[in-house]
Amino acid sequence: HHCRTAEDLVGICNKVFDKAVTEHGYAALYAKLCIELSARCPSFKVEKVLPNGEKIVRKAAFKTILLTKCEKEFEGKSKQTLSLMKKIEDATDPDIKDILTVKLKKRRQGNIRFIGELYKAKLMANRMERILHLCIQRLLRDIKNPSEEDIVCLEVLLVTVGKQLDVPKAQKFMNTYFKRITSMAVNPKLPMRLKFKCQDVIDMRKRNWAKKGERVIVRKPATVVRGVHGRPNGILSRPDPRPVALPRQVGNRYGSFGSAVAAAPKPTPQVVVKSAPVSAVKRSTIVKTSPEVPGTKKAVKKDVSFDLTPVNTQVKIEKDIVSLIDEYFGGGGKAARDEAALCITELKSPSSHWMVVKQAIVRSLEKKQRERKMALELLIWLFVTKKMITPDDFRKGLTSIYKELPTIRENHPVAGRLVNAMCPHFVKFKCITQEELAKLQQLSS
Repeated sequence: HHCRTAEDLVGICNKVFDKAVTEHGYAALYAKLCIELSARCPSFKVEKVLPNGEKIVRKAAFKTILLTKCEKEFEGKSKQTLSLMKKIEDATDPDIKDILTVKLKKRRQGNIRFIGELYKAKLMANRMERILHLCIQRLLRDIKNPSEEDIVCLEVLLVTVGKQLDVPKAQKFMNTYFKRITSMAVNPKLPMRLKFKCQDVIDMRKRNWAKKGERVIVRKPATVVRGVHGRPNGILSRPDPRPVALPRQVGNRYGSFGSAVAAAPKPTPQVVVKSAPVSAVKRSTIVKTSPEVPGTKKAVKKDVSFDLTPVNTQVKIEKDIVSLIDEYFGGGGKAARDEAALCITELKSPSSHWMVVKQAIVRSLEKKQRERKMALELLIWLFVTKKMITPDDFRKGLTSIYKELPTIRENHPVAGRLVNAMCPHFVKFKCITQEELAKLQQLSS
């Protein structure tokens, strides 16, 4: 009842956020409080005037204000962070400068942990998941000379929400992240303390995200004795109340970055004892077992569910292309560009290179200007320097984009304007002619 205006709503949000990022131990509690406040606090319509004089009306809700603050804090654009940075620059006393630097680092780590706890509390889960992946990609963009703060924040984030993010649909992203973390763990330039932090995160994933020293509990089921007519005569043995501790680290049959941990052993099934004569049992149900003799041939039925033979279907190739484009956006620079070219070569499917054109442009539409510039640089470099993409690939990729543009506009209203802004660069480097571009633009009109 104290929240009557948009200013009151922003004030409440600022108060809770400042408490959450400074009191790390209560981040989960503050995340639950935010869930309650987002349900109870009303939303308000706020009028904003753009630089060109145009007025727009936006809806201000507690959760949208909170997530915007989290993003600004991570990017270092919040008022408190900018104020601290200015104080550090102006400080002349080394002791005061160190105190302010530590305060800034703790604030950033607290924000990372709070973002993770908000995701675990399911506050706008879809948007939060995208923000978390962007945070990880930002923290892993420089694996050759990473900063200490980036590695510490990465460890805090993955310890908090690694288990929730490591799901089947995000396996490719997580595998890519951990390849980069493994590279940092063996980087000779890093101090041992930071290498150990990277290795701790890798080991935690191998333990199925169980913390060091944490044990998995498996209880034995009860064994029941049944009579001739199937009626239970009593309990032969009750469940053992003592927990069975599995080994802390289980081997991984799929490699370093496949399934997180081999499946835990299944509990012993219930043993049913019937007082029926042996003659009543069908002979067909009795299976004779004999020890295997080395060197003898034995027919083994192939398990189709574990057939890991790669199949280069169009769907799989397109998923691989999407994955390599996202990895390229997360890295940047010449090394990421060379790695993207190597991944495209390893696909061994020149007929699918038009998908590279399509996905590089489409995936950049939902991102910022930096990624759109990177997409242009990659495609022109692949065309001019590497000769991996042909004019036909550009025609086919752009045709597919312009045909699907009405659907893309539903999620990204300015998609058409962004695509039209990128295409003149392709004309300039003779990837496509002006006449062909004019015909393609008519497809979306």
